[in-house]
Amino acid sequence: MSNTSTSDPIRLDWAAHKLRLQADSTEPGAGNAEDDLFSFMEEEAQERPPTQTEAPWVLLIVDDEQQVHEATTLTLRRGRIGDRPFRFLHAHSAAEAREVILAEPHIDLVLLDVMMETRDAGLRLVRELRGPLGRQDLKILIRSGQPGAEHEGSIEQRYAVEGYMQKTQQTFGLMMDVISKILLGADERLDTAN
Repeated sequence: MSNTSTSDPIRLDWAAHKLRLQADSTEPGAGNAEDDLFSFMEEEAQERPPTQTEAPWVLLIVDDEQQVHEATTLTLRRGRIGDRPFRFLHAHSAAEAREVILAEPHIDLVLLDVMMETRDAGLRLVRELRGPLGRQDLKILIRSGQPGAEHEGSIEQRYAVEGYMQKTQQTFGLMMDVISKILLGADERLDTAN
């Protein structure tokens, strides 16, 4: 078979590709160096693999109400802290949260409801995490739907948690501010909005 055969699939594909390129270059606006540059830059940005610093923050949402999971995810999914997005894990009880925490060694922050299986299930989980499970390194933000049930300062001191919020106060701005303070520390806070 000769190299000039028209039945050669590689040659036919290349010929079709050349025709597409020629057709594209005759369209209005084709050949504009600025358009080509932006197109190239967009392709390069899309193909660039994430770097180590862009690894997402892993947040475990622990709440017995599905709508709290949905609202939290919806609220925070557009947020970034330190140019890192969020990845969400979910548990609907303290027992399920314990399993997730034991199975997933790298969780950056637990958003923990107090009242689930029992009136104090979340607080019991904190005691277990800080005590027998030895997870003093795990950052925990208590979120309560029961205003006035316990004073914020007393919960933070008695249970060695990093923060306390009322669910009714949870706007995007406030949540990002509180979470960035916990994850980055007060001195290292970065721009938290997209």
